[in-house]
Amino acid sequence: MPESIRQLKSETEKAEVLRGPFDPGGQPDLSGDHPLHLSLFAWNVRSGLSATKAVLSDPARLRDFWEWPSASKLLQSAEAAGFDSQLQYGMWSGYGGDIGWNDAALDFATAPAAAAAVTSRLGLLTTFHVGYGVHPLWLAKITSATDHVAGGRLGVNIIASTNANDYAQFGIGDKPTREQKYEVADEFTTLLKYLWTSDHPIDFEGKYFQAYGAQVNPRPASSPRPLLMSAAQSDIGFDYAARQCDLMFIASNVTGGSLDEYRTKAEKIHAAAGQYGRKVRVCAMCYVVMEETDAEAEKKVRWMAEEIDREALRNHIIRTGLGPEADLEDRYLGLGKDRYTQFGLGMHGYQLFGSYDTVADKLAGLYEAGVGQVALCFFDPHRGVEQMRDHLLPRLRERGLRND
Repeated sequence: MPESIRQLKSETEKAEVLRGPFDPGGQPDLSGDHPLHLSLFAWNVRSGLSATKAVLSDPARLRDFWEWPSASKLLQSAEAAGFDSQLQYGMWSGYGGDIGWNDAALDFATAPAAAAAVTSRLGLLTTFHVGYGVHPLWLAKITSATDHVAGGRLGVNIIASTNANDYAQFGIGDKPTREQKYEVADEFTTLLKYLWTSDHPIDFEGKYFQAYGAQVNPRPASSPRPLLMSAAQSDIGFDYAARQCDLMFIASNVTGGSLDEYRTKAEKIHAAAGQYGRKVRVCAMCYVVMEETDAEAEKKVRWMAEEIDREALRNHIIRTGLGPEADLEDRYLGLGKDRYTQFGLGMHGYQLFGSYDTVADKLAGLYEAGVGQVALCFFDPHRGVEQMRDHLLPRLRERGLRND
């Protein structure tokens, strides 16, 4: 410990807790205004979850909606339509291909601050990767100031980093084990919570992070702190989320999505959190293509699937480790046609394809399976928000999923 800090020891608070569960002041309120919370997802990244050259049919609308003149209008439209929050997709590097899939994005700090300036009610969930050697104080400072500016609307999605290409960008040659990644995430989150909530400077001496006399000012406007989300999918990741986070982001391993799988995962998550005396809200990632009829939606999806950017998808699968190593001799990269299409159209999200009634029924099914929040990514985001406003929100109210 530096001598200058040692001399101020009486003014600092020693962190007695280094790992979760840790909720100084309790958890944030998770009740929400509606049974089903609606988030606009992946609005901040080129092409969103669409790994298809179909986006080149109208690049400004379908690929480059993330650019600020477009994105600012999209966020304002989402707020006016009745969305509860926006959730950013976190990217350090994309996947190339003909569409430059995810190669450009608004980052975890710029996007929520800019979104706060053009909205007044919309929740601001940002995504941050904790495994690249960044200190929690750095994130605490940025998020506290952003939440202060936003009036208490910020939340943070914590990702235990997985992308080998991104580790290399930060000069880290060897990826840590899964156990190590979640040890880092756990310790990072604990110190972050201390910094968000403590009235005094913090002394923290952990295995991965140390801080002496650390503090942030202003503190977050959220009480008792900003929401925390996790997108973990492994058992060790579920345990981390159950101990430390408030929102749990899940996806399906079944092509198109399986309600039984979501129900099983939701029950598992709620039970795990309950063991620690905590609560979580389960969030499902969804990819949306809606038309007046199921046949029209099916026709559009078929066209999008025929145009999947194979090179971009190959890069995604290899870099993220979400599937077997790509087989360049195989048309479907060794995944099989169904899984290949699943990754290309929404990665591994729940596919909301169909008429307005079909999509509303699918959302109701997710809610009944234990999902309290959906993160919606649209092939055509501007049109998708309009469709939600004009067609889906009325149907969700009829099904008791919205109170407005």
